Amino acid sequence: MAELELASVVDQLDLIGLISRDQLREARAEADDGSPEALIRVLLRKGWLTSWQLERIKKNDALSFFYGNYRAMFFLAEGTFARVYRGSQNDSGAPVAIKALRNRLANIPEAVARFHKEAEAGMRLRHENIVRILDQGQQENRHFIIMEFVEGMNLRELLRSRTRIGADKALPLMLGLARGLEYSHDQGVTHRDLKATNVLISNSGQAKLVDFGLATIEGDDSKHGVTSQRTVDYSALERSCNSPKGDPRSDIYFLGCVFYHMLTGQVPLEDSESKDPLKKMLKRSFGNIKPIGDHPYAPPEPLAAIVDRMMKVDVKARYQGMREVVAALEEYEASIDPAAAEAREFARKYEGPAISYDDVFLSPTDLIEMAPEAGAGAGGADGAEPEGGSGSSTAQRAIKGSARTVLCVETQAEIQDALRKNLSKLGYRALIVGDPERAAERYREAPTDAVLFDADGIGPQGMDAVADMQDRAEEDGTSLVLLLLLGPRQAALKDKLPEGCRSRVLCKPIKLKQVQEALSELLPVNA
Repeated sequence: MAELELASVVDQLDLIGLISRDQLREARAEADDGSPEALIRVLLRKGWLTSWQLERIKKNDALSFFYGNYRAMFFLAEGTFARVYRGSQNDSGAPVAIKALRNRLANIPEAVARFHKEAEAGMRLRHENIVRILDQGQQENRHFIIMEFVEGMNLRELLRSRTRIGADKALPLMLGLARGLEYSHDQGVTHRDLKATNVLISNSGQAKLVDFGLATIEGDDSKHGVTSQRTVDYSALERSCNSPKGDPRSDIYFLGCVFYHMLTGQVPLEDSESKDPLKKMLKRSFGNIKPIGDHPYAPPEPLAAIVDRMMKVDVKARYQGMREVVAALEEYEASIDPAAAEAREFARKYEGPAISYDDVFLSPTDLIEMAPEAGAGAGGADGAEPEGGSGSSTAQRAIKGSARTVLCVETQAEIQDALRKNLSKLGYRALIVGDPERAAERYREAPTDAVLFDADGIGPQGMDAVADMQDRAEEDGTSLVLLLLLGPRQAALKDKLPEGCRSRVLCKPIKLKQVQEALSELLPVNA
C-alpha cells in the first residue's frame, strides 16, 4: 500500500481526532513556512504527535491508536499473544501501558472471554511489586488491557547490558519479587509464566512482576494454537516431579530460576529458550542444572542455599510456600544488614496502614494515594475496627457501643483499609469481609444494619450472596439495606438485584465521597 503524502497526513490528524483543532491551529502558527513538513516538525517537537504515530498514519493505519479512553504513543513489544504500547489517558495525559490482544485471537470467542476474565482477576492485585492492571475494554474488534507504565526495562534487557547483578544489589530486587508473589499466592493467583522478560526494573530500582494470569490463556490446550512457550516449561516440570497442574510451588521453582539468572548472568534452563514445544517437553533438564554455588560468580553460601532449595526438582524438598521464601530471604538480609531488619520490624509493629481516600476515585483507572499517619492501627477480627483502638478519637470511642454496623464486602486490601478508616470517622462500625460467600454467612449469622458490596472484579456470582442476604432479612421481616458498587462493565447486574431490598447502586468511577453520601442516605448515623 502506497504511503500517504504529508498533506494528506495533516488532514488525517484532525479528522481522526489525534490532535485537537486548537493544537493544529497553534502548530500552523509556529510552522516556519506553513508547509506540511514544517507543521509536522512542530507537532513532533511539542510531543503532540510521535514518530511512530506518524509512520502508522503514512501507512493509512490510523485507527490502531485508540483504545477506549487511551491512545497508543509508541510501540514497545510484541509476542504471539499480544502487542504492548506506551500510551496515555486522553483526559489527563497520564502515561499507561496498553496491552492489545492480537487480531488473529480477537476472532476466537474463547480467547477473548479468557482475556477479559483474567484481566478482571488481575485488577484485584494491588502490591507495590506487581504491575497494576488499571482498566480493560474493547473498541470495535480491539480488546485491550491498560496497565501501570513502568519507566525502566525488563530484567532480560538489564542483564544483557550488565551481564549479572551482585548479591548486595540483587537482594532488594529478590525480596520485592518474593513479597509480590507471596501476596498474589495469598490472593489465590499463581503466575505460571515467570521469566526475566516478565520482571520489570524501574528507574528507581524497584522490581515488579507483570502478566499475572495471562499465561493461563496462552497455555490453554487449544486447537487455535494459543500457547505460551514458558507455560510448556511449567507443564514439563510438573510432569517431571509429579505435582498437580497449577501448583504454586512451580512458581517458586521458576522464581528461583529468575534469581539464578540475576545473580550469575546465566540462564539455568538453556533449552527453555527453544521455540520447539516438543523439545522443551522431552528434554527433562530440570535436574541437570549446575548448582549456583558451583558457578564462577556464586553468591554467598547462605543465599546460594536459598536459591538451590527454590529450584529443587523434588517438590517436597522445595520451599512449600512463598512465605517460607520471604522469611528465608529476610533472615539472610538480617544477617548481613541488621539495621534493615530492625527498620522492617519497627514498620510492622508501629506503622499500620492509614490511607486517605477523600479525593481518590474508587476506580481501577486511578492510582491510590497513601498517606501514613501516626497512631493508625490494623483492624480486629474480620476487619472490624478494634474497640478503643489507637486510631480512634474520644468521640469515636464514645459511639462504638451504639454505632450502626455496615458489612463491607471488598476484595482489595487497600480499599478495605480506606473504608474501615473513613466509615469509622463517619460514626459507623465497619466489618470487612473479602469473600462474598463468607460475607453472606456472616450476615446470616448476625444481620448488620447495612451492606456495602463492591462487586467490581467479583462478577455475577456476587449477586448470589446478595440474594442470600435478602432472604435472611425477609426471615426477620425486614429488607436488606444495600449499597452496591459496580465496575465499568457491570451495569447489567442492576437487573439482578433481589426484590424487596432497599438499595442504591453506584457505577465506577466514583469517589469515596459519593459512597459516603449514598450510605448516609440509606443509613443515617443518628436515625
